Amino acid sequence: MTSRLLTPIDYDKPQDELVAKAVSVLRTGGLVVAPTETRYGLLARADFAPALGLLYSVKGRPASLPTAVFARSAAMIWEYGRRTEIAEALADRFLPGPLTLVLEAVCDLKEPVVHEGKIGVRYSPAPIIERIIGDVEFPVTATSANVSGTGDLETAEEIAAALSDGVDLVLDCGSLTSLPSTVVDCSGPSAYIIREGAISGDSIREATGLEINE
Repeated sequence: MTSRLLTPIDYDKPQDELVAKAVSVLRTGGLVVAPTETRYGLLARADFAPALGLLYSVKGRPASLPTAVFARSAAMIWEYGRRTEIAEALADRFLPGPLTLVLEAVCDLKEPVVHEGKIGVRYSPAPIIERIIGDVEFPVTATSANVSGTGDLETAEEIAAALSDGVDLVLDCGSLTSLPSTVVDCSGPSAYIIREGAISGDSIREATGLEINE
């Protein structure tokens, strides 16, 4: 069953037919595992409640924990969340890259994507993510491909084994071992680091020239 899900893909030059297959799965409410520049992500339509329900079920993720979305451009970030001085400074310095900005939501997405008036936005430079996000007309989730509360998984084989009951397609480019994205809440006049990952807290503070709490 695991091998059935695994589909080898070229990370740098993803094959057109595989991108099209991933888009088709997402469009019909299915789940896709695809490589980002850090780890594998679990993708679903963020505007389709059944797809979100399936994602949360497969991950075993509590509904109280939100999931971020991918942006296809820097400009698109502000279509999801309100621009702030700190958020703009971080976006200019680190995006596209391994950074998730938590912003005051200005879009019409619902729970669990928008939670307590906030939304997480991720702008990834990974070629496969760029291709998929560029080919869809709907928002797509940006969450780790693992069971909630467990460690990050490095290989597509591990992910397929852990999530195989609900995932339709696993795009396999080999082992990914980078730290996950750093998550910074920029929804107010000040900011704080929710999770320190691939971008260090010191780098975040240096980029903004402002004090950011952890």
